[in-house]
Amino acid sequence: SIRYHSSMNLEEIKTEVAGMSKEQQDHLAAYLVHLRHRRDSGLRQEITARIEDKDPGNWVSLDQLREEWKD
Repeated sequence: SIRYHSSMNLEEIKTEVAGMSKEQQDHLAAYLVHLRHRRDSGLRQEITARIEDKDPGNWVSLDQLREEWKD
């Protein structure tokens, strides 16, 4: 099993995962997909709420977007 600690970097985690059994890797892959779906679901809810916001005070103008994205 992976002995994760906060100082592990991604390459170390990949090495640990490569040493896992196929079943453990499949379980981890399913868990990562689960986490992505939860994250994406939260993002969809936030986007929907923002789209449905009827308060013009919360809207961003096209000029504000251009200024923010100009870099």
